[in-house]
Amino acid sequence: MKTLVLTTLFCCCTAVFSGEKAENTVDARDYRLKHSSRVRENMEWTTFFATNLADRKTPRAFFIGDSICRDYITPAARALRGTANCTHWTSSRCVTDPLYLPELEVFLSLGSHAVICFNNGLHSQYTNPGEYENAYRKAVHYLKAKCPDAKIILVTSTPVKADAFNAAVVRMNRTVEKIAKEEQLEVFDAYSFMNRAECSSKWRDGVHYNQEANTSLGRKIAETVRQHLPAETQKAQ
Repeated sequence: MKTLVLTTLFCCCTAVFSGEKAENTVDARDYRLKHSSRVRENMEWTTFFATNLADRKTPRAFFIGDSICRDYITPAARALRGTANCTHWTSSRCVTDPLYLPELEVFLSLGSHAVICFNNGLHSQYTNPGEYENAYRKAVHYLKAKCPDAKIILVTSTPVKADAFNAAVVRMNRTVEKIAKEEQLEVFDAYSFMNRAECSSKWRDGVHYNQEANTSLGRKIAETVRQHLPAETQKAQ
């Protein structure tokens, strides 16, 4: 049933934009790793939605992430209502997966974006660190080439309860910060914002958060996005 819904959504979105000229000829396949040793999870998933697709005047923000992003996107979209339309693509895929960028390209190509918030990490804890760094860097290069006019914000992964898992999260976040410095990109530090020392009352299951915490995170990232919208949009608030 889920596959049918996603397929239908893809077909509808493709039809909406079928008459548009592509932004450029950047091909996601050119930015993939030549080899990935990562083994896929037993169940891989993808979710996607975009609000107000017919509205070409209002700036659009694209949120890329995993189930943490999926949980905070609703309060983020509500906070941005009237100033930015929102698209989100969330997935279990590690950035090293050969299908990651081609799948992202399908949804990224549906329209132009003023701001892109990019996260990938929690499903990459067992990924070879060197491969993760190389693939993450290639993904950033792809986003910059595909959307040269967009403000790209790299989002760190949030804390988790298990110490070994959290150590992997910290390691991957350092990689994100390293690449952000190399590429002169802003970082939204979701890890620090959620504050692991205070997460015991926020976690639902040691990874995902309760509604209050998701709302707080969504509103905070929306605040960051709002700062990078076109000046005329900010004045209209």
